[in-house]
Amino acid sequence: MKKNELIAKLEGAKELTSVVSIDLVLTALGMLEDETPQPKGFSFKPSQFEMLMDKIQQAVDGMDRRELVDRSSAEFELDWNNCISLNDVEVDFDYVYNSIREELEELVEDEEEETEEGTLKDIESDTAE
Repeated sequence: MKKNELIAKLEGAKELTSVVSIDLVLTALGMLEDETPQPKGFSFKPSQFEMLMDKIQQAVDGMDRRELVDRSSAEFELDWNNCISLNDVEVDFDYVYNSIREELEELVEDEEEETEEGTLKDIESDTAE
């Protein structure tokens, strides 16, 4: 029940009698829905999603392949037919994360530059110049 519905019910009860039971008011208040707005999920327009994916691709393409893995952690094994195979190697996920983050930070505006549209810059206008 919404606040305006409760007020309408109490007004209706007021027309029938000048006294409204406290129990009735407490019960009605207990049925009120929380009117605080629920945060909406974050969503992108298709063009924004494509722009975001392009930025991630640029970040991945720009990574130094030698920095992706810790070559000193590589473990090799000699197979039965004398072939060397890689058993394990540690991936530097911090490097991957930071590379992508640096690329995506270009899309985020400062708080004072925020527009009504949101916090993503309109890259299409930047590329049209």
